[in-house]
Amino acid sequence: MLTRFDVAPLVGAMAGAAAGAARTTAQGVTSVYDTTRRVRNVARNALTGGQHWKAGQRVHLALRRAEGDAGALARRLAGELLDHPDVLMAYWDEGLSRLVITTVEDAATDRVTERATELAARLGLDEGADPEAHETSHPGDPGEVRVTAAAILLDAAGAAGALAGRSLRLPPTSRIVTATVTLLRENPRFRALLRKRFGRSGMELVLAAGNAAAHGVGQTPLALVLDGVLRGAQLTEAVSRAAAFEALHDDICLERRTSLPCPTGTRPPLRVTPAQEYASHASTGSLAGAAATLLVTHDAREAAEAVLAGSPKAARYGPAAFNATLGAFLAHAGILVRSADRLRQLEIADALVLHADALRSRRSRSGGDSDSAPDGLPDDPVDPFAEAVLDAARRAGLHVVIAGGSDLKDITRLADEVAPSGTPFADVVRGLQDDGRVVVTVARLDESGAGHVAAGLPAGDVAIALTDGRTAVSWGADALAPGGLADVWRLLTAIPAARRVGRRSQTLARAGAALSGLLVARGGQAPRRPGRWPSAGTRPSTSPPRTPCSSAGSKPPAWPGRPRPRRGCTSPGTPWSPMRPRPGWGEPAGTRSPAGSPCSPTARDSRPPA
Repeated sequence: MLTRFDVAPLVGAMAGAAAGAARTTAQGVTSVYDTTRRVRNVARNALTGGQHWKAGQRVHLALRRAEGDAGALARRLAGELLDHPDVLMAYWDEGLSRLVITTVEDAATDRVTERATELAARLGLDEGADPEAHETSHPGDPGEVRVTAAAILLDAAGAAGALAGRSLRLPPTSRIVTATVTLLRENPRFRALLRKRFGRSGMELVLAAGNAAAHGVGQTPLALVLDGVLRGAQLTEAVSRAAAFEALHDDICLERRTSLPCPTGTRPPLRVTPAQEYASHASTGSLAGAAATLLVTHDAREAAEAVLAGSPKAARYGPAAFNATLGAFLAHAGILVRSADRLRQLEIADALVLHADALRSRRSRSGGDSDSAPDGLPDDPVDPFAEAVLDAARRAGLHVVIAGGSDLKDITRLADEVAPSGTPFADVVRGLQDDGRVVVTVARLDESGAGHVAAGLPAGDVAIALTDGRTAVSWGADALAPGGLADVWRLLTAIPAARRVGRRSQTLARAGAALSGLLVARGGQAPRRPGRWPSAGTRPSTSPPRTPCSSAGSKPPAWPGRPRPRRGCTSPGTPWSPMRPRPGWGEPAGTRSPAGSPCSPTARDSRPPA
């Protein structure tokens, strides 16, 4: 008897699985296409080297006025551009100091840009950003991408030159040149001097060119390969940050959304990181070791080896690689990093100042019943990630201060300190800084961007602005968190990892300096195997001195049934005895050591007794 089998559920399950797989595949393809398009836009902006930012239909024109504020004239320019048939939207962004234009299609961006520059020149506006506004650089600026790519090319050229020189058997330059360049490159004071003179980009290019030239003519390509690997990670981070801005552009760059520039004179100076402090001490120690070596050995090459032995490369490379990886991860997570230099201060941060508005939930902001949120869930005045953020701060060893949160009794009890509600946000931050603390500030501004919170947020050593919803965007912050407190939690959890990387890097640097110092103290370094390239801290070893018996015309004695020793007068495994040997003992028949040789019986008999 046949039994009916209902295949409808099975067919439905199979159809659902196929639809889910197709949807996942389509999302993956779309994501890959969007990422490729953004990276292509970053590469085009970096290669063209223009002063304006372009990405698809969006254009940001950098305009300034020789005297006075350019805002009024720029708004007039935006109004005239709206009459152009290829322009969909045009407005002046006060925070970025850019004229934001959206065109009807990608091909129209060049025509609109030319028209906008003509109108700007007629109104008395100049192209280009304000050279004095270092803290308000454009988030999509490809300058760092160009500098890092140029440094990689210099490393590649130096490594190719080193390999070519070794292949052609050209003589390398003295180790003194390599030691001098390495000492200057790793010295924080010299780097600060170059940065003040040429800017950050110019400093990186000067140091990269000098390092590539020194190791290229010195024929030490491994040091350049290592530097190129680090530069590759930094290039990935720079491209990721620029692409993340394009992905977030339509959410944070809106005409009706308040955009705030960085207040002048509010940012504190950068603190000295442990890697910089160790590099300064290591440079001083290297100079002292080189002076002592030169005083004892009177050899400049040995003094150069002492300088290279104390090089703090590991202490700098470790945190640099970690920060590059962290920056790429944050960009992938949707966090817009405005200042990578400021973000490195997380390693030494020891205080966290949270404004109460950053801890409040945003589910009930859209109205509705007073007892329930619009989604039907019970209204909770505290953000769901607030407790996780405070727990991450405690694990990082931060002193937590909540400002203006007297009404949030359930969450303020988890803080170490609650500032009075009437105290300005900037005063709370500066009070902790006066006590020697490195402060991380977190705040969510209101839609108008007015009040003391907007002025106090950039006062922190590391400023994080929450940009979820329609809040005002503070471009003076070091990181913009569109995901709210969830993004803050990601940043705080990176603090313990940054500290561990810094400590381990310094340990490796000290261990390497100690081992290199021992090799220098023994008068050279271990001989390398044939076919291996020497690194930056190695040099060819000298051959051992020859014994009198290994000179021309003298051969070591051959023992019957034993292999001939390689050098010396005594064969391996033969015990020495102070007794007078018998003539010809141990010598094969018909063999005699030459007269006058130290191995001859006459020479042995003439030795004084022990």
